[in-house]
Amino acid sequence: MSMQFGSQGCARALAAGVVIALYAGKALAVDGIALSGTGVKAAGMAGTSIAFPQESSSAADNPAGMGLIGSRTDFGIQVLEPLTDFEYGSPSNTLHTGKVYPVPDGGANWQINPRLTFGVSLFGTGVGTSYGRPALTVPGAGVAKSSLQTMIAAPTVTWRLTEHNIIGIGLSLAYQRFSANGAIVPADDGTLQPLPSHGTANAFGYGIRVGYIWQPASTFTLGASYASRIRMSKLSGYENDLLAAGGGRIDIGAQYGIGVAYKVIPSVTLAADWLHMEFSNTIIGSAQGFGWQDQDFFRIGVSWDVNQRWTLRTGFSHGNHPIGPSVVAQNLLAAMPVSTSVAVGATYRIGERDGVSGIFEYGFPVTVKGEGASLGFNEQTKTEVFGVSYGHKF
Repeated sequence: MSMQFGSQGCARALAAGVVIALYAGKALAVDGIALSGTGVKAAGMAGTSIAFPQESSSAADNPAGMGLIGSRTDFGIQVLEPLTDFEYGSPSNTLHTGKVYPVPDGGANWQINPRLTFGVSLFGTGVGTSYGRPALTVPGAGVAKSSLQTMIAAPTVTWRLTEHNIIGIGLSLAYQRFSANGAIVPADDGTLQPLPSHGTANAFGYGIRVGYIWQPASTFTLGASYASRIRMSKLSGYENDLLAAGGGRIDIGAQYGIGVAYKVIPSVTLAADWLHMEFSNTIIGSAQGFGWQDQDFFRIGVSWDVNQRWTLRTGFSHGNHPIGPSVVAQNLLAAMPVSTSVAVGATYRIGERDGVSGIFEYGFPVTVKGEGASLGFNEQTKTEVFGVSYGHKF
């Protein structure tokens, strides 16, 4: 492979891909743009939660689920470690990133009366890439790295329409911080030049979330949810270069899904979800940005109340991969996600009102070998997630 091809390919990758795979609604790098589970209890079932809410962060998955959890507050943190190797130009030219990213979540919910609840779910992401050196030996190029942190607050109201039907509606109020360094682009004369870093830029955004729960019997629950696209404001300084294709914004795509939960026996609940994530109409899905495909995930989980103190959980999540072989180069500075994961978790109850939960999740390795415009670019990644949370009923 010639040096000319490698330089042009890397420049395209850095110009289009420095934004890092993002997001908020949840967090990047396990299931598509998101951690599998918002809330440590849901994460212990690989995210299976649309019809089986367990924490006050449940509005992230289904706003109507807040109508089933009663008055409680939760706080948790999941620590994500994506391990990525990016090979370009030749097998000896490999970049590696393996930073650890803490992702907090939680919230509070109040059962105002038997039919009405009000709560706020908090969830977000803290991810990025840092290769420790410039991606190319271009004079003046900085260390190739980028960071995007987004936090969403979802104030949510639920109303029990009838004994068996609950609706929920909430807002998505998002705050975003973004920075990028080490981007390299082709100049008008064909040479390569580094772009300046604009430091850390901030943005705000909003959207809506709606959900529905049908519970015809105490042993069966059906859930459905929809979260609109979150429209973010411009990230100052980046709208004229790195984020020009997205108008200077990193919007968060819509997502929707359905789920079921069934109590096999009083102590064992089996749940399953289908979740669709959209990247259309955002810089993540555009040809000038990352070129990600929309994703569909199928998740299944089991919760077992062993006794009054212990609950054990496990789950499995699988979806199509968003990055195709033709756009690997564009994602050089994006933290490539995995699309299949398995999780285990547990809760220990301290009395009747308090409990501590923990999880471990493993994202199976994914390798994408570039084709076409990305020939010679190969990326491999895997993830590990650890988490702990505290919950209190009141």
